[in-house]
Amino acid sequence: MRYQQLITQAIDLIKSYNPVILTPDSYCEQYIQENCKKLFDTEIMFLKQVFSGVQRYEEFLKILTKTMFKILSSTTNRNDGTLYHIFSYLIIFRLDELPYNEFKKMVNEQDPVKMNVLLQFLFDIDKIQTHLKPLWIEIYDPQYIQETVIGGLEQHFPMMKDLLSSLSSRATGKQSELVEEEERPQSATKKQPTKTIPFKLSETKKKPEPPPPPKPEQYKSKPVPNYLNKRTLSQVEEENKQRLEQSKKKVQDTYKEAKQFEFKTEQRPTNYEIVKKEVEDTLNKQLQFNMKYAKPVPTELEAAEIKLNAAAILREEMLLKKKQDIEKERVKNLEVNLRDSGEFEEWKKQQDEIEQIAKMEHQQQKKIEMELAREAAMRAQEEKFKENRILAEKMKEEAIERLKERQELQQEQVEYKKQLIEQIIEAEKKVHIQVEKVQERNKQMAEDQKLEMARKLELKRQEDEQIRIKREELIKQIRELERQPIKRTKGYDPTETMGYGLLEEMSLAELRDRLEVVKAERKAEEEEKRKEIVQSKDEYLSSMQKKVLEIKAHRRAETQQKNMEREAKKLKKQKEEELRKKIREEQLIEVQNKISQKKQIKSAEEQRIAAEVRETKLRQQYMNANKAMVEMKAWKSQQDGLEREIKNRQNEKLIVQEGIESVNLKERKILAEQAKRLVKTKVDFNQAYDKELKTAYQMNEELYQQEAQNRTQMHNIQREWKEEHTKNMISRDEYKQKISETSLKNSKKKSQQQKIKFQQSRQLEQLPSAQY
Repeated sequence: MRYQQLITQAIDLIKSYNPVILTPDSYCEQYIQENCKKLFDTEIMFLKQVFSGVQRYEEFLKILTKTMFKILSSTTNRNDGTLYHIFSYLIIFRLDELPYNEFKKMVNEQDPVKMNVLLQFLFDIDKIQTHLKPLWIEIYDPQYIQETVIGGLEQHFPMMKDLLSSLSSRATGKQSELVEEEERPQSATKKQPTKTIPFKLSETKKKPEPPPPPKPEQYKSKPVPNYLNKRTLSQVEEENKQRLEQSKKKVQDTYKEAKQFEFKTEQRPTNYEIVKKEVEDTLNKQLQFNMKYAKPVPTELEAAEIKLNAAAILREEMLLKKKQDIEKERVKNLEVNLRDSGEFEEWKKQQDEIEQIAKMEHQQQKKIEMELAREAAMRAQEEKFKENRILAEKMKEEAIERLKERQELQQEQVEYKKQLIEQIIEAEKKVHIQVEKVQERNKQMAEDQKLEMARKLELKRQEDEQIRIKREELIKQIRELERQPIKRTKGYDPTETMGYGLLEEMSLAELRDRLEVVKAERKAEEEEKRKEIVQSKDEYLSSMQKKVLEIKAHRRAETQQKNMEREAKKLKKQKEEELRKKIREEQLIEVQNKISQKKQIKSAEEQRIAAEVRETKLRQQYMNANKAMVEMKAWKSQQDGLEREIKNRQNEKLIVQEGIESVNLKERKILAEQAKRLVKTKVDFNQAYDKELKTAYQMNEELYQQEAQNRTQMHNIQREWKEEHTKNMISRDEYKQKISETSLKNSKKKSQQQKIKFQQSRQLEQLPSAQY
């Protein structure tokens, strides 16, 4: 099968999978049995590996495709999501296991535009670091993402340069931006000169990024209790004061009659009160926690000199130049236009202050409206609460009646299902017996097959061992021949040249002399450079000192100006606070008046409703006199209604019973059909299994025959090589060959003589003792 068909098969497998119905493994097996009967074992294994890998790294791959569709929305299509999932999984996680040529064929058989977009995005490490890495870190370990995923892509990038450039040329007609001009594949006709390449030194490992900080836990406060809205702060304070006065009175009443013990020492003259007062004053001074500062801010501070470095001096100089340029422009405008923007700025400030005051008044008005709306909402909430309570009671009564009816129906269904389960269990017992018999037969066949395979493997292992021993003997013979030493030494003279005929060829002694001359020239250059550096440093220091003096003078002028501005800001702030307080007090008085008016209106309305309720009660008392006649009529109508309801219920129950029986019949039919399907599928599975076994046996025999043919070919090749080797050995040294032939002949003769003697001795042993 071609790679194009294999990838389309994998896309169909991934798209048609539904995790709600089946597990990944069972669905994969089912799909392969139905749609992939003509595939080889390696192709089926590829499909399984790709399907399980895409399911395992589903979240990882979804993040990749989403960001790619977002960044490259003009060149990508969302329908190709599964195709991008498959190839990105193979590139990131399985490229080490795939051969490069096979992967190249797989990519080239796909649409070049799609593959170009994917590969250009994947091997652009800067994009992956900025867009994808923060999202991947949320799921996986940062070290794993940096070292295995991004590190793997960086490692495979040199190998993929050829493929990237060819894809971009096919898709867009241009060379890839990721591949440099020197690294692009060039035509075979033009031969480029060799270029020096630096050593590939190992880079230091990057430090792992710190884990993301934990999200702060949001504190959920409880809702404000309802009773707090009914009371004001003034009421709470008054209650606390009353409680305190009551407790004081109780304590005074309890200790009123108790006499205090009088000491004579108290009559002596002392300064106890004065000392006590001084101590209390000092303690009170120390325990003033409401102060803004623990210690008062010093009024006069000595100006500390700040030592500036070179960067700070240059920065300050740039700021100074900018300010001077702005001042020059302002003076120039004054000279040319004969007017200043000072009046406009003052008018602008006044307008800003007027707008701010209007804004504050608007904010206070909004607060008043919110307060009024809050009170209206509270009243509406209370009324809604009463309505909900009445509704809830009605709904509870209806729910109890429905629950009783439901329980009766459930009881009937449970009894019917119990009978069904008993019937199904009896039917399943018969099926299990047949399944067990088939399983036992299959187990026996599998054990026989295993024994046969083990016997064949043992025979193959013995043959391989014999071949290995023969090879080792041959290698030993070759190594013994190669061990004979050859002398290749030559004398060396440092004053002589090598004599290769190169330009500027020289001897070692001449080279050393020239090196000494070059070293002396470099030393002289170094000393001249040092003198120039010292001179430039001196000039730089003098310029810096001048700049520092200018900066100090500018700073002094700025401090004076800032102090003036600070005092003006303080005065402005005080005025604003006074204005705010005034507006707030006026608005509060207005709110209080509106609330009191609304309360008066509400109390008047409540009185009117109470009067109406009293009138209705009186009317009901007069109406109760004629109530007896009305109740008799109502009772008769209720009795008739009950009879009608009983008849309707009986009819409904009969209809429900008929429906249940029809459903039961349908269920029985469905169960019977399912049992037939199960038996049929098992028979089909056994037949398919037998067919696969036969094909496997045939494949095994073909493989065994091929191996036997390969062995015979190897034996023939080895025999031919031995013959050629012996011929070569004979041609090298004929005298040794003659000696070896004569020794072989003598050994054969001796072995034949020994055999003859052994046979004669055996014959003599077999003869009886009388024939000696």
